[in-house]
Amino acid sequence: MTMNEERKTREEIEILINEALRMEPGISLSSSFTEKLVIKVRRHLIWRELITEFALKIGLVIGALTILAICLIFPSTKEGNPVILFLVNNLHLFGIISFLIFFTFFIDQVLLKYFFRKKVFPERPV
Repeated sequence: MTMNEERKTREEIEILINEALRMEPGISLSSSFTEKLVIKVRRHLIWRELITEFALKIGLVIGALTILAICLIFPSTKEGNPVILFLVNNLHLFGIISFLIFFTFFIDQVLLKYFFRKKVFPERPV
């Protein structure tokens, strides 16, 4: 595309945009549209922030546990590593404990913070 064609295309687009902005809309929005939109966007942003923080914290915990596991498993040169045997024999117990810790951590770090923010910063002005 040459410079003249690009300029002509831009001018055509600008003309279309200007015409669209001058036209009356086909539908009318309710008076509370903006307020509802702001409430939904606020909720979305709060959830995104809380989930991102939670994922970062979980990533840090998993990273620390991975380093711990590497330090416990690899130095052992014996055939029957006691750490691995203990984990394998009690896998269901570790699964249940891990789930309970994850669930409690999620409730504490995400849900309680969300409901606390809703109470402190109400969605509708009083």
